[in-house]
Amino acid sequence: MAGAALIAAPAAAQRAGENAVASAADAFGSSVGNERVGLYNPGGARGFSPIQAGNVRIEGLYFDLQADLNDRLTDGWAVRVGLTAQGYPFPAPTGVADFSLRQAGNEAVLSTFVGVGPFGGVRLELDGQLPVNEQLGLAGGIGYNREEFYYGGSRQVISAAIIPRWRPTDGVEIMPFWSVADSSGGEAQPLIRTEGNAFLPPRLERRKYFGQSWAENENRHTNYGLLSSARLSENWMLRGGIFRSLIESDKNFVDISDKTTREGIADRYVLAEADRRFGSVSGEVRASGSFVEGDRLHIVHLAGRARQQKRRFGGGELVFIGRGRIDEVIKVPEPDFNFGPQTRDQVRQFTGGIGYEGRWRDVGELSLGIQKTNYRKTVETPTGPRPASKDSPWLMNGTVSIFASKALVFYAGYTKGLEESPVASELARNKDEAPPAIITEQMDAGFRYAFNDNLRLVAGVFDVKKPYYALDNTLLFRNLGTVQHRGVELSLAGQIAKGLNVVAGTVFLDAKLSGEEVEQGRVGKRPINAIGRVSSAAAEYRLPWIEGLSVDVAYESTSKRTANTRNTLFIPARYVWSPGFRYRFRIGDKPATLRGQIATANNVYGYNLIGEGFYYNFPRRYLLNLITDL
Repeated sequence: MAGAALIAAPAAAQRAGENAVASAADAFGSSVGNERVGLYNPGGARGFSPIQAGNVRIEGLYFDLQADLNDRLTDGWAVRVGLTAQGYPFPAPTGVADFSLRQAGNEAVLSTFVGVGPFGGVRLELDGQLPVNEQLGLAGGIGYNREEFYYGGSRQVISAAIIPRWRPTDGVEIMPFWSVADSSGGEAQPLIRTEGNAFLPPRLERRKYFGQSWAENENRHTNYGLLSSARLSENWMLRGGIFRSLIESDKNFVDISDKTTREGIADRYVLAEADRRFGSVSGEVRASGSFVEGDRLHIVHLAGRARQQKRRFGGGELVFIGRGRIDEVIKVPEPDFNFGPQTRDQVRQFTGGIGYEGRWRDVGELSLGIQKTNYRKTVETPTGPRPASKDSPWLMNGTVSIFASKALVFYAGYTKGLEESPVASELARNKDEAPPAIITEQMDAGFRYAFNDNLRLVAGVFDVKKPYYALDNTLLFRNLGTVQHRGVELSLAGQIAKGLNVVAGTVFLDAKLSGEEVEQGRVGKRPINAIGRVSSAAAEYRLPWIEGLSVDVAYESTSKRTANTRNTLFIPARYVWSPGFRYRFRIGDKPATLRGQIATANNVYGYNLIGEGFYYNFPRRYLLNLITDL
């Protein structure tokens, strides 16, 4: 959706001086502490989702994310596509979301974050790092967030994390971590489906909750694991990580308005589920050897990855609330739910790979990789088991960069991967069902031009193909053909004048479907929620006449997007802009920053999609944060 490029979020230790705009190397998506910038994010890149596809890394190592990584644990992420994925071992076709952990440094620091907004919410956080001795350091934090939802209602989130860092000898590092985010009181997000999805819902009063007061979600997101590295010799480095990621959802509700008329009359439902569990154990071991030959550097990677994912879901009960207006509360007492048997699925996957990187000073770079993966998925439904899904393909990747001059670099690449397909949305008859993994292919090419040391332009083209899963006309989530995303992406990032930093990007995307469903006219030629263009920009200017004060603005616009499977309805184009400021000062001898922002200042009204369910976008909101490093 169109939204501010600078979004207030929890922050990490030593963050009073963090600045996402100033630190971004490109406009393809990154976050630093409490801000993010760029076209893409871990949930969306080139029209797909790195998270849904299973392309997540922690410190560059493979991680099967199930539970969200909270900001007590991580200090940022970067989306790696195109040139930013060059030289990245075993890249993925639809981009990689690489998260970095907060790590203890050499100084004791306690960072505090006090935030107000949006909509009167309150956020309190403490993040710290403590060097115990020369070998051991600790980082971690706790946080409390009373979050006010844009559609009304609220929830409370308590988060915590701890990340020890132990270096018992030279060349050896061991870093365990643990984090949790416990959420309660979160009312169900309303989803609206119009009659035949032939028109958009009527405009609603925002910030007003029309659902049931008892439909409050309760869940816990837990992540823990261990990263380690060891210098085996002058040439060889061994890295490894093992991770556990778990979502425990004790209560889960979806508020649905179905067959909504143009006047806003609908059949009102609440879908209730309990005791859902999504968990996985995953990890990677990688040995990397580096060999210097004059102006050439050769790097060899030997890697093994594995995961075991288990999910338990379904068995929910659909409660009919009544037929009435979608902007009025129809109060009913909480039912005595009688939940049914659940579906269980399990994925086991093992992958081994060999990669090579060659770097020739002032000439170019070459990266090659081949992997063999073994995938098996089993599903046990309430009516019995389904046939196991198996696949064991060879996967390949290759990229090349040519340094035409010190300023100009050309690149091209090909990647073939086995990725997870999207999970059935809340409106699907087979909600939460995950189809077997799919083969995905990507080709891309482009160039980077450095105007100077502080300003870079990246331009590229890409072509991504994969099987397409979406809701059919009966609301069954299934394969509807093949989707191809071809596009052009542009990025400009850096300092364009003294005190003025800019991160700006645009992606033009041509998304098309093919297959029997399209040929027979049951599905349109464009996938649902396809957007032809997304533009994002953020700029910050340090005022020379007021020390410590900078002003900034974020802008994002989208073209129209397809709103139903048959391509007969479109959500109109829109844009948002968000001004803000940052004032850096000192409390005694300690750095502090006062950060303010008016997000979606133009208060534009529009709709977004989950599956074929509509929900309105964020209204104008105000945020004010005080960050200190003590």
